[in-house]
Amino acid sequence: MAVVGSRYAEAFFGSVPSGVASVAAGRALSGLSDLWRASEEFRFFMQNPVVPDAVKKETVRMAVSDDCVEETGAVFLNFIHLLIDKDRFSLLPEISAEYESIRVRNGNGLIISVYSPEALDGDQLERIREKFRAEHGAAFAVANNHIDPSLIGGLRIKIGDKLIDDSLSGRLSRLLSAIERQP
Repeated sequence: MAVVGSRYAEAFFGSVPSGVASVAAGRALSGLSDLWRASEEFRFFMQNPVVPDAVKKETVRMAVSDDCVEETGAVFLNFIHLLIDKDRFSLLPEISAEYESIRVRNGNGLIISVYSPEALDGDQLERIREKFRAEHGAAFAVANNHIDPSLIGGLRIKIGDKLIDDSLSGRLSRLLSAIERQP
């Protein structure tokens, strides 16, 4: 994590009211961050020095849900406008990840990274999130799905420094280790 992105995340976290606004701000940051990563056109548009900042701000405003604006007040949009004004919008993925990390640390929550060979649907991810939230006694949990085509089947789940490897390759590796230890 770059120091600059981390500082922006900390400042933003400090300015967002706790509770629902904190969650909504995290969702909005994550959504914009996903758009940034997925769309080359969006990145080009937001980094183009010919496009006036006012147009960039309006574009982002249209991309953000009205519910987010209502739940976070002006704080979220003001923060995004600051990033645009300071030419720091490209740090959004780093800021988003660090914001979630800070929010989780400060609210008895979990960040769950689920690695799967293909994208999980919302229901599957929700069941995993709820299972580990309850298991760890956390107030809330955030589950992120990461696609790893090298996993032939099954899942790898990372929570903090704990790794649960229920992938086919992990099972085969454990089986081979057990066979090698046999006399």
